[in-house]
Amino acid sequence: MINKIRYIYFFLCSALLLSCEDYLDKAPESDLNKQDVFQDFEHAQGFLEQCYGYVVNYAANIEWDVAGFLLGDESLPGNQQYKMDWYWELGTLQNYNNGKSFLYRNTTDITNDQSKNRPGIWQGWQAIRIANIVIEEINNPNLEANMSEDERKLLLGQAYFFRAFFHSEIMKFWGRIPYIDRVLTGNNNDFQIPRPSTYKECAMKADEDYARAAELLPEDWKLLEGKIEAITIHPTTYANSRRLINKAIVYSFKGRNLLYAASPLMYCSDNKLGIDSYLYDEELAIKAAEDLAKVIDMDKRDILGLGLADKEHLKYCFTTKANQKSLFPGTPEAIGASGQCEYIFSSTAEIPWAAQQLMGRSYMPYGATNQITPNHHFIHATFGTANGLSCDEDPTHDFQQEFENRDPRFYFNLIIDGEQIIQKPAAAPKYKYAQCYTNGLLRQSSVSKYPTGYFIKKWSLITRNSPLHGNTIVDNQHGLEWWMNMRLTDVYMMYAEALAATKEFGAIGKPNFNGITLSALDVLNIFRDRFEMPHVEESYKLINVDITSDSRRFMDVVRRERAIEMCFEACRWTDIRRWMIAHTLDCKFKSSLEFERDVYDDAHAKRGQFKNINFKEKEIMTRTCDYPKHYWLPFNQNEVNMYEGFPQNPGW
Repeated sequence: MINKIRYIYFFLCSALLLSCEDYLDKAPESDLNKQDVFQDFEHAQGFLEQCYGYVVNYAANIEWDVAGFLLGDESLPGNQQYKMDWYWELGTLQNYNNGKSFLYRNTTDITNDQSKNRPGIWQGWQAIRIANIVIEEINNPNLEANMSEDERKLLLGQAYFFRAFFHSEIMKFWGRIPYIDRVLTGNNNDFQIPRPSTYKECAMKADEDYARAAELLPEDWKLLEGKIEAITIHPTTYANSRRLINKAIVYSFKGRNLLYAASPLMYCSDNKLGIDSYLYDEELAIKAAEDLAKVIDMDKRDILGLGLADKEHLKYCFTTKANQKSLFPGTPEAIGASGQCEYIFSSTAEIPWAAQQLMGRSYMPYGATNQITPNHHFIHATFGTANGLSCDEDPTHDFQQEFENRDPRFYFNLIIDGEQIIQKPAAAPKYKYAQCYTNGLLRQSSVSKYPTGYFIKKWSLITRNSPLHGNTIVDNQHGLEWWMNMRLTDVYMMYAEALAATKEFGAIGKPNFNGITLSALDVLNIFRDRFEMPHVEESYKLINVDITSDSRRFMDVVRRERAIEMCFEACRWTDIRRWMIAHTLDCKFKSSLEFERDVYDDAHAKRGQFKNINFKEKEIMTRTCDYPKHYWLPFNQNEVNMYEGFPQNPGW
């Protein structure tokens, strides 16, 4: 092991070089040195594999609402309040929730089964240090003598990716940060690196590293079989070779990094342009689309089995079938169909532990107590009608029939009143069919602190429901439920947004990115086709609107379609911030849907056997979020005071 190094930049006690395949369980005080670590590819790869352990598993933090704020305006918390509002009040991260926040968890334990005991987003600096050490040591004579050119490319490619990735993750929450591209020692104050003046400056350095990684890494590591003998990722199951950093992973995050830098918050802030939620850096947006098109091209060529899941198999992008705990959602093995792999990248932290079903425990009505519930205000504004229009745009929509004639994705993602939620025939009707009406069984405080009239079913099969309220006749069958850090639908939706943000392409302009000629409109219609919905332009013809001729209104459609496709996937809070709309009342307002039934008895418990009546919206809370203060997390004061040239984020 390399001697313990004092990493002064942001960490007064920082990243030890922990592993190597045979050394993952060694204590920090063990006596490994550079010669041990960088003697050959196998040992160097084992050392670099620590970076995989620093990829934060957002999903494993959802049950305690620690990551619930990532849902933004999509939901109401299951517990006291949104933890992000607590961050605003405290203005600090280290001491919150006994150090269990996924944002800041000061530990180097990357082997712990439970994510709450693993490093947080801020500790990504430690992974950046590991990547920098590998890049610095790649020309170590011992390593060069015992490593092939293919092995050298793999090491460097992963290191460049992780250096870019962890900078991007930190930037997502704290904004512009110095880009650390060397091993800091603390000598001669080499840690005193000024904070860049723009977000773009750091994003472009990350882009350079992503580009280097893309040149060095393969499309599929299976292509290296017979060439590379020592590939040992922990754990070795679940995502198989897809978890190893490949070109699809690199280009997905490369495109996202550029789209984020191009987005209104970053572009307007960098250029002091005030608030304009439709103003993008068009040059960066086109570059983002070009990178994302490379992943779409891999889909077309069936690399890694990539492909958009059809309606029948889409459920298994989010959960595996009952008792399939050894598969990973979104992979062809879990989906059960070839060419429908939406899985691109995720953490695998906590898979060995019993918390594989945290999404079900947090969302399903019989999962536990204090369930996270959908925000009616968001649901009404986002999930439109079967005509493909928003509820407020469609003149045929009647609020007093709020559950009728809705977008099919409304029913795919949500549990509504009277829907079957237990499969076993012997279950009593009052448990078997959801009682979501006002004062119904599932509106009780023992189920959710903030009942809203809906539950989230996207992330779990109804067989996930467990005993509650004395009801023992439930299915209680567990699969594996997981948030991916990147899936193929996200790539397509970001590609559409990037094109729509430009005057060159807009809604219908067709680029030619190495044979990928999809327009933004084409992409939206691909996803509507998945649920057999009218195409976007056909929907708006119903109200005599040429949606493709109004760039801002079309961008609203792009964002609404993204909100539908990516709902409850931990990207909404980032999206509404980068679009500069998080501070608007629409994104802060939380409400429930109150309604009754025209008949109440067990013989009329199933949907279709009764009629919902007397709908009304009820305010629950208006969330704290002011511009610009709450768009970026505060740095802890001791970090800001370490040296001049590192200003605090606005408002703190």
